[in-house]
Amino acid sequence: MTTTTEPAAEFELDILRYGLIEVAREMNEALMRSAFSPVCRDILDCTTAIHIRSGDAWETAAQWEGCMQHAFTSPHIVNFVMDEFDLDTLQPGDVIFVNDPWRGTIHQSDVNLLRPVFVDGRVEFILHSTSHLVDLGGPIPGGFSNGTQTAFEEQIKLPPSLLYANDVPVRPLFNYILENNRVPQLVLGDLRALHGCLVVGERQLQALVARGGLDRVKAAGRYAIEATEASMRRGIAGIPDGDYTVEDFLDEDGVTDEPIPVRVTVKVRGDSMEIDFSGSGRQPLGNCGTAWCEAVRCIEAVKLMADPGTPVNSGTLRPIETLLPQGSVVCVLPPSSCSNHADIGARCINAVAGALSEAIGDRSIACDTGTALVISLGGIDTRPGHGGTPWGAFALTGGGWGGTWKEDGISFCVTPIGNCRTSVQEHVEIESPLIVAQHEMVADTAGAGRYRGGLGSVYTLTAQADTIVTVTCDRVRVGAPGAAGAGAGAPAFGWYIKDFDLARHADPLDLRPAEPLFGMFDADGRPDPNHGGFCRGARYSTGKFSGLVLKAGDAIRFLIGGGGGWGDPLARDLGRLERDLRDGLYSPEFAVLAFGAVLDGERIDRDATARRRAELAALRAAGTWSVPVATPLNWIL
Repeated sequence: MTTTTEPAAEFELDILRYGLIEVAREMNEALMRSAFSPVCRDILDCTTAIHIRSGDAWETAAQWEGCMQHAFTSPHIVNFVMDEFDLDTLQPGDVIFVNDPWRGTIHQSDVNLLRPVFVDGRVEFILHSTSHLVDLGGPIPGGFSNGTQTAFEEQIKLPPSLLYANDVPVRPLFNYILENNRVPQLVLGDLRALHGCLVVGERQLQALVARGGLDRVKAAGRYAIEATEASMRRGIAGIPDGDYTVEDFLDEDGVTDEPIPVRVTVKVRGDSMEIDFSGSGRQPLGNCGTAWCEAVRCIEAVKLMADPGTPVNSGTLRPIETLLPQGSVVCVLPPSSCSNHADIGARCINAVAGALSEAIGDRSIACDTGTALVISLGGIDTRPGHGGTPWGAFALTGGGWGGTWKEDGISFCVTPIGNCRTSVQEHVEIESPLIVAQHEMVADTAGAGRYRGGLGSVYTLTAQADTIVTVTCDRVRVGAPGAAGAGAGAPAFGWYIKDFDLARHADPLDLRPAEPLFGMFDADGRPDPNHGGFCRGARYSTGKFSGLVLKAGDAIRFLIGGGGGWGDPLARDLGRLERDLRDGLYSPEFAVLAFGAVLDGERIDRDATARRRAELAALRAAGTWSVPVATPLNWIL
């Protein structure tokens, strides 16, 4: 193998840095093609990365993300692990396993495999694959152990441990993992896929080194990091210097009913930034805090707003320092439970995006739905021919992103923290005793604004065998806030429907057969985010619960809110609003209420609307009118 110390031309470095990204892409595609569970194969809750040696530490040179949050935490995971593992004892073909949140992983369901790559007898690269596993034991299938208060009540947790030695499985560790979960066939398949993609990656990386030379490939990795850092700094430099503070809330922690404050101050100085979470709530009794990962995961908001175009690597993180108060909701101390990381992560991104929106004003964006509404499912498949087989599955229901200064928000998608796909419904129905009866957009869920938010959705799931269900949901009290004077998106709701029949129960606004599970309801059971009570009359006093038994033949239905709007809804272009009405995105009633529209049949009366909008603007100035929170208006009770 030849190496050279001659400086490479910039175009050669550019070719080689994209060669590294291509290796990461090949790893990710190999992982998805060979994974057994829908979590990795369909939902894309996975990431692959290439780390290069940088003195005594490691930096991420290239990634290919499915789940966005893993791309931001990956640079730290490798350093957590390699600081502890004796590098000199590693051999070619060794693979390290870790899933400990206090050693870098996000929660115990996210497993990370690290493989050293030797060049001329020295470890020069670490290849990294990560994915959520469908189960690793614990009290409920799937890992979001809502209601637990310590990590000891959750799934199995391992420090950095050798999973493969010279590409031979370490049998005691495999046996321990496989005998402590409900679906060993899926877990074994996914572990082999996570290992196999590293083998693919090493083969491709060694070929790249053979073609370009070790020094040039490493130089290309450093060039990639520095190019991303420079681009991030240019983006941050375009934000006015200042301190920008926002406070948001989690609904509660699943144990108590107290809202949990998430307070952030973004301090911009030149081309660098400090994100300070001082003032955030104490670590919760429930499982919705995080061990450390908001140190980097919240930077997703900066990336989206300041530098959306460059690849994510260690250079993305260099211009930003994050302060996490120990013992707070963003930095829980062991043995606190932190299996439900999704809602606090989404809220931190919302808060940082809100602070940056305050800073940049007319180029701001509104908040996304702010909850993934993760549904974890499992049980014994009692359908004929399935022989009582244990099974497990996940569903991501999808909401909406916020409106921006130049366009409406994206509808019917997962929050940016994941940027994953929703479930592939055909696969759910083939592999699980479940039928996805509905998964579609719902009118009047998008925050009203000059540019509306993206729409939320309804998700109705029926069971063919008794199923244990865990629901992880926030934004139940208040929907995603708008920006620049716009309205909030709809909050989330859930219902249980016995003896489900699509012919009779297809209308998501018909509440007559439905038992409320959670939401904001008035005294009659009507969803009312403006004046209703939190979980009034509902089975649960939280959107975060475990152990619901969905009986065969019954259904659960969720309404997931949309993103916040951007700008004054009284300034929304009437042509756009007419198109929204034609497409069924807003009802005529909501268009009148939130946009000041005056309708003449299916068309908007321009002159009458202008007069009505002037009246509403005057009422708003007097403090007697405000933009209503988005919510469907035509409920049937």
